[in-house]
Amino acid sequence: MPNTSNYAFEYESPSSLPGTTILAVQVDSTIAAIETRVDNNTDSIASNTAAISANGTSITDLQNWTRRGTVLISFTTLNASTAVVNFGFTFPTVPTIVTNIDSGAGATARWESRAITATTTGFTMFVYQSQANTGTWVDIPVSYIATYRA
Repeated sequence: MPNTSNYAFEYESPSSLPGTTILAVQVDSTIAAIETRVDNNTDSIASNTAAISANGTSITDLQNWTRRGTVLISFTTLNASTAVVNFGFTFPTVPTIVTNIDSGAGATARWESRAITATTTGFTMFVYQSQANTGTWVDIPVSYIATYRA
């Protein structure tokens, strides 16, 4: 008996049919089954390959789909202030932008922030007092996340 693997194929035996080998019949049957499976999935494979090719150029660098950062804002005796933010990247369309005042103590306790005049390349950070008082800020961090929306 051979020492090599037979991949579950039967070995020839003295009772094999004359002129036909059991191994050849089993290998032919297995190859035909594999060929049928490939043929049945050819359209799906072609469709997926086309989709991957079309989308490949759109998603080559996933970090370019989101920008985040922090702006330090300082002012004296105002009830609102702005700061221009540039992404350093051009989004395909105007992204969704979320802002956050990173400090909640003292002068910022009753303030809010939002993005205004957003474009594909940047926006204006707008901070404003939610109550009618003026305030003074010194290097208060206000963060943002801009995300591409298809």
